[in-house]
Amino acid sequence: MDSLTLYNKLVELQITQLEVDRHMQVWEREKIITALSEEFHEWYNSIGFFKIWKKHKTPVEKQLDELADCLAFALSLLNDDNRAFGLDRWDVVLNRNNEQHIKLMRNEIEHGRLFSKRVHNTVYEQSVEFSIELILNIAMIYYSFDELFEAYKKKSLVNIQRQKEGY
Repeated sequence: MDSLTLYNKLVELQITQLEVDRHMQVWEREKIITALSEEFHEWYNSIGFFKIWKKHKTPVEKQLDELADCLAFALSLLNDDNRAFGLDRWDVVLNRNNEQHIKLMRNEIEHGRLFSKRVHNTVYEQSVEFSIELILNIAMIYYSFDELFEAYKKKSLVNIQRQKEGY
């Protein structure tokens, strides 16, 4: 996929997130930021590289569900900023789709350094675009953009229904 196609898909998801957020009775930026950080941890827990004792891996669908939650909160924050994930940032992400970058990211993730140094900085210190870049990098390495986007779409329907039911 080229960057324009990916950009358009992410804009579509951002519009979907506006719809999800419209169903929320309370929306507080600080709580959404905390939720984004927690969802990164839930994703990491679901892949369980550190759980050397675990015999059964978490199904890929559950892993993608957690990463889709990350994307939902990041898109919600981006919407709050009245911004879109720039086309130029897609070029940055796609240019990282090379053996050296993937090896470095896998090493960070699989040895726990992703959370000790990157997630806190990305979520709490930098603009939300950096969180989205991290989510997209994770998808690029372990899944695919299409798998992440499909998981997000499914989860957004669940989230709307939960809000309607007073979740």
